[in-house]
Amino acid sequence: MPIWVRSPRAGKEFYTGLCRSKLYEGAALGYFRSVSLREPGQTKGTRLFNLASVLSYIESCEAAGNQVTSEHSVGRSK
Repeated sequence: MPIWVRSPRAGKEFYTGLCRSKLYEGAALGYFRSVSLREPGQTKGTRLFNLASVLSYIESCEAAGNQVTSEHSVGRSK
């Protein structure tokens, strides 16, 4: 398995099953690691997500008995 993955342009990411918006939201909320690769002065770059940290987050949701259900939010259900 790869160490870093890109978000899909459409559909679900192959290893995690998460869509692009869930990956970005989860990273923004600090649930898993991501990095943006861009040259100095550039406004756009390539965002990569650490696969192990995403899978670990998914496992922690399972262990807590929570599910990520909304297509628009990556949060822990209560």
